[in-house]
Amino acid sequence: MIRFLCRHVQIKVTPNPLCKKFIPEKSVMNEGTCDFPSAVYANISPLAQDLFNIKGISRVFYSPEYVAVTKTEFSDWEQLTPFISQIIDKYFNENIPIFTEQRDDKSNYNIDDEVESVINEILEGRIRPYLQEDGGDMKFIEFNKETGIVMLELQGSCAGCPSAFTTLKDGIEKMLMFYIPEVKGVLERHIEDKKDKVLV
Repeated sequence: MIRFLCRHVQIKVTPNPLCKKFIPEKSVMNEGTCDFPSAVYANISPLAQDLFNIKGISRVFYSPEYVAVTKTEFSDWEQLTPFISQIIDKYFNENIPIFTEQRDDKSNYNIDDEVESVINEILEGRIRPYLQEDGGDMKFIEFNKETGIVMLELQGSCAGCPSAFTTLKDGIEKMLMFYIPEVKGVLERHIEDKKDKVLV
């Protein structure tokens, strides 16, 4: 479902009820994505800082086509959405830069060997486009050769989504294990609490 509040911003729901996609008429980024898990990470982006200044916003995520905004559990979309739309509309309608410094928008995977190269190829070609369509993304952290565990970080609407476990267990993990015998499972890294959750 798509709603219009500002003339230049479309609003689209995601599978995560706490996250919505705000789609301006102009491109958000040339390529790549940028995730702000909390206001602490928003120092390079005035737009993200302004969005975090709205009480009830917990996460901001940029893709080339949209800005995904995640709210806290008990905040109200009816109250938040007009303020979010107005801020995003102002930045892109007035051509205000959303970053204070030049960024490298390309994905930064650390590919050390053939197995990691295949993992990266599957994640880039088969997984990330699907996640980005729903307002989220994931980052490949590392592959542990001894345990066979692939470590990922979920971003945007995927972080904290009720269906995140299903996405990881029935989607990403099964696909990687099917194509790559060396992969034995997937581990999700949580940025906020620095804890890792192993899927078994």
